[in-house]
Amino acid sequence: MFLLSYYRPYAGRMVVALLFMIPGSGISLAFPALTGTIIDRIISSDAPSELIRTGALFLGLLSVQAIVGYFVSVTMARTTERVIASLRSGLFHHIVKLPLSHLTTHRVGELSSRLSSDLTQIQETFSFSILQLLRQSVFLIGSIVLIITTSVQLTIPILVGTPIIVGAAVLIGRRIRKLSTKTQDALAKTSTIVEETLQSINAVKSYVQEQYEVRRYDEALSENVALAIAGARLRAIFVTFIIFTIFGGIAAVILYGANLVAAKEVTMGQLLSFLMYAMFVGGALGSFAELFGQIQKSLGASVRIRELLDQPIEDVGEDSPSLHLSSVELRNVKFSYPERPEISVVNGVSLHVQNGQRVAFVGESGAGKSTTAALLQRLYEPTSGEIIYNGQASSSLTLAQVRRNIGVVPQDIVLFGGTIEDNIRYGKPDAPHEDVREAARGANALEFIESFPEGFQTLVGERGIKLSGGQRQRVAIARALLKSPPILILDEATSSLDAESEHLIQEALERLMADRTTIIIAHRLSTVRTCDQIYVFAAGRIQESGSHEELLAHTGLYRRWCDLQFIQ
Repeated sequence: MFLLSYYRPYAGRMVVALLFMIPGSGISLAFPALTGTIIDRIISSDAPSELIRTGALFLGLLSVQAIVGYFVSVTMARTTERVIASLRSGLFHHIVKLPLSHLTTHRVGELSSRLSSDLTQIQETFSFSILQLLRQSVFLIGSIVLIITTSVQLTIPILVGTPIIVGAAVLIGRRIRKLSTKTQDALAKTSTIVEETLQSINAVKSYVQEQYEVRRYDEALSENVALAIAGARLRAIFVTFIIFTIFGGIAAVILYGANLVAAKEVTMGQLLSFLMYAMFVGGALGSFAELFGQIQKSLGASVRIRELLDQPIEDVGEDSPSLHLSSVELRNVKFSYPERPEISVVNGVSLHVQNGQRVAFVGESGAGKSTTAALLQRLYEPTSGEIIYNGQASSSLTLAQVRRNIGVVPQDIVLFGGTIEDNIRYGKPDAPHEDVREAARGANALEFIESFPEGFQTLVGERGIKLSGGQRQRVAIARALLKSPPILILDEATSSLDAESEHLIQEALERLMADRTTIIIAHRLSTVRTCDQIYVFAAGRIQESGSHEELLAHTGLYRRWCDLQFIQ
């Protein structure tokens, strides 16, 4: 029902296609009867005109069936392609709208597998298997009705065998569905390993871990193969059982029917028609095994897709009315990641960043600096405490209103695989080229960009791999400058730059960030000396705060770190 709900907008054309499919498939049921009639007329030496009329009817019905079959197949294919596209689009929209607290519980390869292999499995089922299942159902029901009317005596073996086969299909199908779900999970695991390995290929090669990654992939692949083989074994057992049952039954019918023909209780044409109908029944039941297994695999894939779609998305809300937020305050904010609720990452942080002020968050790795910055952007919601923007509680503002006012240059720069201009313009998609150029100039990126033959149209490669670390950071800084937000967060934004470039960017930030609120997250204390306020983080708390001179005036963490860094 979950999958069929996506067909609701196309219900009209689907009903028409199915209405055509039933009589179209039903035409096939006339062929055994016509064949039997032709045989009887040949044996009884009827006039050639009768044979010609019967043959013409046969050909006419065959032509109608071909036309109807084409119409139904094309309609189903078009509809399924649109439905799967809608489902694929809806799933992607849902994934990107999931809150970070949910996204961090999934690996990238797993999510990619849901969008690719799982949906491809469903697509193949609905474009082919479902249609075939409906056709075979028409053949099965119609053939059983017609063989009963042909000869009740010959029908008894078929009526006895059918419930046994159907019962076996239900029992084995349940097992196949469970195995299919596990197989899809194992396949997603292999996709995850490929994704992680290729994204971190530099580290893999630096540490000479190619063999380790190959072994890890082979282990996951072996698990997937083992589950797939187990499923194939179940389907093979079912198919073998059906073939044995069906052909054994047909052989018995032939022997029994031959005696009836000899006794002149049925004609040769009637026996032939009956055998063809019996083969229709056998073919339908035989195809049910594979079709049923295919559908069960798709249902297994849909379970994982529905689990994702059932996860609540974050409500970004409207960006209107547009607000100019330039100050932010945290009041006794505490935060724990959902997957580790027992560990408090931010533990009772209170601070106030005023309009136009430049403040710094300093501290050792894991002290809570970047997590606090993420809370300021409302990428996560505090476990307790309040966040205030321009005197307004965060609950009274939409996520869009808050995030539009904050620009971020993260420590780990990941660029999109397009051009340099595309990456800079991501901060303001409708910006003209001149604004993009000025942002690049302000980030000290214009010189290296124009040194490339393609200039701003230079492709940066996967995750920006064609640019150096410093170049990637300057592109990210240009993106933030183009956005021109009232609040700017620089998370180690100059950590990968040489001394000259760092000096030029610091000058640019002084000039361009005037009258803007700036939060600098830094390990290198030389970059925060001129800040109005410095917050010293340790173990998720603010241990000290004040200006550079104030913090140096007394013995504490900041002074000890300064002594260590500046002495060196």
